[in-house]
Amino acid sequence: MEANKESNIMAGKQDVLIQNTIRSLVRIVDRDISHTDGPASGDDSVSVLAWPSKKEIGNLFDFIAHYVSCGRANISKSVLNQIFEYLTLIDNAPQAVSSTETLKRREKQLLALLEVVPETDWNESFVLHQCENAHFYQVCGLIHSIRHQYLDALDSYMKDLNEPIHAFSFISNALLRLKDKDFAAFRSATTSRIPHLVDLSRQDTFFLVVDHFFNESSHILSELRSYPKSLFLYLKTAIEVHLSGTLNFPYVKKDDNVDVSNGRRVKDQAEELKAYLERISEFPKLLRSNPVNVTDDMIELYLELLCQYERNAVLKFLETFDSYRVEHCLRVCQEYGIIDAAAFLLEWVDKVGSALLLTLSSLQDKFVELDAAVASVVSTVSSSKSTAMEQFNSVLTRTENIW
Repeated sequence: MEANKESNIMAGKQDVLIQNTIRSLVRIVDRDISHTDGPASGDDSVSVLAWPSKKEIGNLFDFIAHYVSCGRANISKSVLNQIFEYLTLIDNAPQAVSSTETLKRREKQLLALLEVVPETDWNESFVLHQCENAHFYQVCGLIHSIRHQYLDALDSYMKDLNEPIHAFSFISNALLRLKDKDFAAFRSATTSRIPHLVDLSRQDTFFLVVDHFFNESSHILSELRSYPKSLFLYLKTAIEVHLSGTLNFPYVKKDDNVDVSNGRRVKDQAEELKAYLERISEFPKLLRSNPVNVTDDMIELYLELLCQYERNAVLKFLETFDSYRVEHCLRVCQEYGIIDAAAFLLEWVDKVGSALLLTLSSLQDKFVELDAAVASVVSTVSSSKSTAMEQFNSVLTRTENIW
């Protein structure tokens, strides 16, 4: 008991020290120092006037923002607005490889601030405008949500291509939370955006359909026919789930800060994101209630799309499945020139001779291409001063491209 009391006293003293430090730093930031961004000079008086520099002011803002977002210090509205301007001003970001990471860190810092400071201390329209210019889509989504502009929030989250999980987390929680007209409008809008959601994350979209739109899955599949690439990705995910009984989300890895057993991140996360990760962890259980039905028509449709988008994967797919019309699939493979897959199907229907002829004809075409490629390379390098090894490597490269 005595130890807890001493600990509380010590924590209180630390908070007072932090607040006093922040107050002193705010005075420095608020000073109207001229020539802050002026040229460097050897004159000591000029150097004093030039302090703090633009970079140093940015460091001070970062320091202040950290302790405010932790709830250990308070600042005025004017200083808060200055921090918002600093965090959202792209010109402040270093022009280097790490600039993207810097902007993402600033967006997270801004989100942390908005979670702590009262809404009366900042102007929604101003911050929204700043964040739209900075492409801080998560902050834009949060502000639209605060305004109950759920469709605008959804569109903002969907623009964040680097972290699509936030869009799906928002959708899942909105469908569980919204009522009446808001729910109906949001559900309809989400359905119409499914082709684009598939492009954003095929795994999350498939989970979304199973979790919230299972009864409309046939209609969704039909609507996706107008978007061949999205349809291909959706069917690919459905077949993967059919074979493995689970979904492999790219951000749920053993080396990530996610406890796969319960779907919780170790680091700080919004409650909505935690809830979404928990639902993901229950996907096998959800799948038992809503089993995925992969029909023969779906398999054949997927095969045709596979021929268009992932030619090298066709043979392996045919070897994995046997529930399809061989003649139909053979015609598709021949139409798209997938020789190894067509030969496999010919062997399956006991047309070994035809399979052999097809393979040999393909080899003959390859040899013709190879002969032309080698002749072209030899003709080119013979007129240059290339070494024998360079000529050999050039021929080898052309050969690999053919085969």
